[in-house]
Amino acid sequence: MCKIGNCYQNGLGIERNLDNVNPFIYYQKSADMELVDGIFGVGVCYERGVGVKKDEQKGFMNYKKAADMGHIVGTNNVGYCYERGIGVEENKHKAFIYYQKSANMGFVSGIYNVGVCYERGIGVEMDEDKAFIYFKKSADMGGVYGINNVGYCYENGIGVEIDEDKAFIYYKKSADMGYAIAIKNVGYCYENGIGVDIDEHKAFTYYQKSADMGHAIAIKKVGDCYLYGIGVDQDEYKAFTYHKKLAEM
Repeated sequence: MCKIGNCYQNGLGIERNLDNVNPFIYYQKSADMELVDGIFGVGVCYERGVGVKKDEQKGFMNYKKAADMGHIVGTNNVGYCYERGIGVEENKHKAFIYYQKSANMGFVSGIYNVGVCYERGIGVEMDEDKAFIYFKKSADMGGVYGINNVGYCYENGIGVEIDEDKAFIYYKKSADMGYAIAIKNVGYCYENGIGVDIDEHKAFTYYQKSADMGHAIAIKKVGDCYLYGIGVDQDEYKAFTYHKKLAEM
């Protein structure tokens, strides 16, 4: 039942159509059988309002139940709920505990989230060395966010010695995987010669690609490029258009 719900929700092997088929029904049937993936799926539906009226408290309750049964993603999501106050009172320390549990179970997003906690001091004392270790572990597992953040650490000397060449390599790897922030970061490297020769046209190209994905900073950078003629012909009207788009976000 749970797999059927997942197929309908994500369009796996069938046309995705939530108007005609409700994935929540299948997740709930699976949850009623005490199947952990179904319980987790019900949590997702309640948190996001998929096939059922949005109810963040019920979303959290189902994530917590799944986590208590050892569900790796559910454990991570309980941490996310505690961090953001989704369906439960915000508690940064509990967020860190659940992220750490998920990380210990080998979940790449949980590992990345532990890195973020150490980098920013979320629920735990700030420790840039540990942040880099977790970002690197996530990156080595193919985590697109972790790969980008390893690049950021190398660029800025967070938990590791500054190495602009490695920063660019990691940004580019994450960008090639389609991550909008990394794509913007590659543009920034080309504009400023960070780990690569300055190439304003390539900088503009990457900013444009990231902007097309809706990334706010990239939208501003595209506007700036048009305003000052960086890597593209100067066009004040297009500059205004992009800056206006940013203001309306």
